[in-house]
This record gives sequence, C-alpha cells and structure tokens, in this order.
Amino acid sequence: MTMNENNAKKTAEKSASGVFRNLIYNNKLAMLFSLILAFGIWIWVAIEKSPVVEITVSAVPVKIDMENSVPAQLHLQTFGQTEFYVDVTVTGKRFVVSALTPEDLTVTAQTNYVDSAGTKSLQLKATANDSRDYEIQRISQNYIDVYFDTYKEAEFAIEPRILAPDDKTVVDGCILGSVLFSKNTVVVSGPSAEVNKVTGVIAETSVSAPLSATTTVQPEIKLQTDGQETLSYVELNTGESTVTMTMPVLKKVVLPTSVTFKNAPGGYLNGDVPVTVSPSQIEAAVPIEKVGELKSISVGTVDFAELDSGYNTFNFKASDITEYTVVDSSARFRVTVNMTGTVTAAFSVSAQNIAVTAQKDGFHSAVLTRGIENIRVIGTAEEIAALTNDMLYAEVDLSDAEITEGEQTVKARIVIKGSSKAWASGTYTVRIQTTAA
Repeated sequence: MTMNENNAKKTAEKSASGVFRNLIYNNKLAMLFSLILAFGIWIWVAIEKSPVVEITVSAVPVKIDMENSVPAQLHLQTFGQTEFYVDVTVTGKRFVVSALTPEDLTVTAQTNYVDSAGTKSLQLKATANDSRDYEIQRISQNYIDVYFDTYKEAEFAIEPRILAPDDKTVVDGCILGSVLFSKNTVVVSGPSAEVNKVTGVIAETSVSAPLSATTTVQPEIKLQTDGQETLSYVELNTGESTVTMTMPVLKKVVLPTSVTFKNAPGGYLNGDVPVTVSPSQIEAAVPIEKVGELKSISVGTVDFAELDSGYNTFNFKASDITEYTVVDSSARFRVTVNMTGTVTAAFSVSAQNIAVTAQKDGFHSAVLTRGIENIRVIGTAEEIAALTNDMLYAEVDLSDAEITEGEQTVKARIVIKGSSKAWASGTYTVRIQTTAA
C-alpha cells in the first residue's frame, strides 16, 4: 500500500469516527431512541406481563335457534317473550377482555329437549365468536322460560254488548235495531292451546244515557272464554282498519202498508196501480231519522213481468222486510193487484232489436238469437191496438250475471217503447256467445 493510500484510509476512519461520535452525543437522537425503546418495553410488558382480570359483558342477546331443531320438526313455535339478554363474565388479560362487546359473544338457548307444547326452561350456553385468548366463566342466568306451541287461526263473528244504566239502551217509544259492524268477523291467532279456549268475540261499548239517535262508536273488542283464563299470547286481527259499531235507534210508528213495483210502464209510475194490501196497516219500528219522511211501509216488491190480466195475488212474509222491523203480530201480507180491463196479445222481437246493454267485466258477449217469438203483452185495448213488433226490444244486462266463455242462455228484459200502459208478462231468454275480453 502506498503512502497516499494510507493517508486516505486514515482520513476516512477519522471521518466515520466523528460521525458516530456526533450521533452519540446528539441529545435529540438519544431522546428519540429512548422513547422507542421504552414503548417497545411497555408493549412487551402489556402483552407478556399483563394481569389477568375478570370483567362482565352486559346485555348479550340470547339466540333461540329453531332452524332444523326438534320443536321445528314438531311445528312448534315460540310465543310471548322471545327477546332475552344476559350478562356474561369472562377472564383474561386486561388488554384482551377490556375490548370485548356483546357482538363478540354468542349465547344460545338449547332446544334439544323441547318435544311438546308448553312453557319450557331452556339451558343457555355462551361461546366466543373469535379466537382471542380469554375464558368464559359464567352467565348471569343459566335458564330462560319460553312458551312453545303450534300456531292456529280461527275466525269468529263479532257479537255486540252495550252497557247502559238500568239496561236501558234507547229512549221511551224506541227500540234498538240490529247492530251493524264495519267488519263482521275477526281472526284470532296464536298458540293452539289458547286459541282453542276462545268461544267468541265481543264488541263492547258503554252509553251514559239512553240513545235517542242512531250512533256509531268504536267499541272495545274482547275475547270470550269458557272460564276466567287469562290469554297471554293470542292476537286479534281486524284488518287494516278499526272496527266501528253502529247502533240504530228505531221509533215505533203505525203506518199504512204498500207494495213496491219493478219494471213498471211509464203510465203506472205515479202509483196508478189498483192494489190492496192486507193487513192495511202495521206497527213497525223505523229509523228515527226517517219518521217524518215515511208515508207507508212497503211489504214487498212486485215485478210487472209477473202480472197477468185480471187479479194477481202475492204473499209476503213480515220476516223478509229488512229495512224496517214489524213489531205487531202481523206475520204475512196478502197483496192483490187488480189488472182487470186489460187484454193480451202476442208479439215478437226482431234480431236487430236485441242488444247487450251491459257487459260482464272481463268478458265480451254477442247475441246469437235471431229473434224472440210469442211474447205475451198485456195492456189496455187501445195500447195493444197501437203496438207493432218494431216497438218491442230485448235488453240483456250481464253486469251481474254468472257467465263463462262459450255459448249460454241468459235472461232478457222486454221493453216496449212508445207505450205507457203495456208490458211484457213472463220470462224470456236469448243465446249469447262469450269470449274473454
């Protein structure tokens, strides 16, 4: 090695030694190194030398696992309280257990031995959701009580119950009509054992004084049972809306009897029909709001298509009157319609005068019949003499008819145009072809 090379080596060694010496005696670098070393030692102590502590994780949810379980195979379900929470005590190093949350633990209710309906005590088991190093010591409770049963639904008609002072629901001279509900039935659902105890559904309301007008209220819906059992888990389903109860107040009146006519020719629309009703008057209970409007009580409806020339007799039952309530002893009414003085003649309806005036929703129907013969027409002699076949029409209203696709026979209404006191007597039909619209 030459002298120059030796000098260069010595110079480099002195420079490196100086840099190292400067680093050692640099206070800032020494402080940084000390901090890093201290943090490392603290981490080591925290992990390796951390004390083992006991903590409690609160409000851990209990899972009742019914999937592929014995009760599920027996079609048993849980009813009543199904959400449970427990506290789980664990032990482990502080830095591990101090970070635990309820989501890190699973508490499961064991359903292995649930093989019948009833309240069952289910044993609880807690497990960890990850592999962190800690041990589960105990649960705040080892069992929960859960009610099991098969599910059942039953439909019941609603019955009214009105509570009134001295059981007097309406004012003197009135009676309570048939109570009306916005929904006539409700569905009771829940565990079979409790649903089987339900014998009826009551809509109950109270009135502080006798009713003097028809009143609508929202009643309290109650379940009836054979005994005094408390039903804990059944539910009432009244649909999307609440049930309302209308209590009609009916006033007793004595009014003449009458009859209502259907399909009457224009000349008879003003009541110019010779008719007698026996008995000629009755005592009835009518809605109190209509008392001033009523002039008579209609006991039934007579279709002009049922009338023939001469005397026509019809019988109606008092029990068939739905708008009013007969309160006296009248049970039947005899109605006589006197159409003497009329004559009868036969006419026909041509094909072009037969038409479907109203189609059935979802269908389209066309008339196949090529005319209707031998239509029995009744009227005064003058009216009959003035009639021609072109004045007769057959109208087919299918809006409420029971029809299907294909050919079928339906009723037709005979209309006489240009005549005020002539009508078609009897029933007439036509054939139609129906397709889906």
